[in-house]
This record gives sequence, structure tokens and C-alpha cells, in this order.
Amino acid sequence: MAVFLIVLSVLMIVCGVQCVAAPVQTFSALGWLAGAAIVVVGVAAIFRYAAGRDGRSVWELVGGVAGVLFGLLIVVNAFAQFATNMVIAYAAAVWLLIYGACGVAEALDLRRLNQALPSQMRTASWLVVMLLGVVTAAMGVICLIQPMVTMLSVGLLIGVSILIAGIKTLILAVQAIAAQ
Repeated sequence: MAVFLIVLSVLMIVCGVQCVAAPVQTFSALGWLAGAAIVVVGVAAIFRYAAGRDGRSVWELVGGVAGVLFGLLIVVNAFAQFATNMVIAYAAAVWLLIYGACGVAEALDLRRLNQALPSQMRTASWLVVMLLGVVTAAMGVICLIQPMVTMLSVGLLIGVSILIAGIKTLILAVQAIAAQ
């Protein structure tokens, strides 16, 4: 499990760096990606309906068609993409705030676990996790207070938060290996 977490953390760090390097492209792609995902889910529902024999519901077909139409609207309409991007930006702000608060709680748990270790095995890694949690929560607050800044920099913020999550995951994975 720890090896999986290390691989995942490296992938998160690479993705975070890519988003930080191209924040405008990251933000502008969000609405399109959401629309494309809705189309895929709608098509899957239509295929499930078509393949089903017993217990299929016409509502699955209706939901699939609605998903395809709504997703296509987002993909082809610039205003719908912008509106979707705004919703994603606010959702990301709330997520950052909650994720940061959870990081602070994790750091406090790590501190308690760290204090239970023999003195030669203790580290200050919980402080790094605490700092990352506070920074992430602060980014969430900034995003909520300044929506225009959020819209202009959400790609950068997403990249930084993925990078922070990758670093935190790497620290926790290394700590888990050390504790074994």
C-alpha cells in the first residue's frame, strides 16, 4: 500500500507541476472536460438501456439522452463553459477549505502518533503536514473571498493544491514505511 501511495504521490506532483506551468489552459479546459464527461456518462446510460432486457427503465434512457444533450451544450457553448468553470471554481474553493482543515486534523493525529514513538524515531513531519493544511485552507478562503482572482488563477490554484496533496501523500507514505 505504501508503494502505491508513493507512486500516486509522484503522479500528483507531476500533474501539479504541469497545472502550475499552464494555469490558463488548465482553467479553460475545465468546462470542456466537464461537458465531455457528462456526454460520456449519458452515452453509457443509453447503451445500458439498449443492452438491458429485464428491469430496464425508460428513465435511464431519458437520463442518458438528457446527459448527452446537456454535455454537448457545455462543450459547444462558450457561455455554458464559462458558467461551468465558475461553478467549478467555487466548488474548488470549498474543497480547498475542507481539504486544508482535514490536513490540519491529520497533522494533529500525526503529532500524537509521533509523540508515542521513541525519541530517536521522532520527526517533525507533522509540522510540514500542518503547514500544508493551513496553506491549503487559506487558499480556499482567498478563492471564496475573491471570485475574480479565483477565475483567473484557478488553474494555478488547482496545480498548487495537487502539488501540496502529492507532497503530503509522499510524506505520509514514507512515515508509514518508517513506522513498520
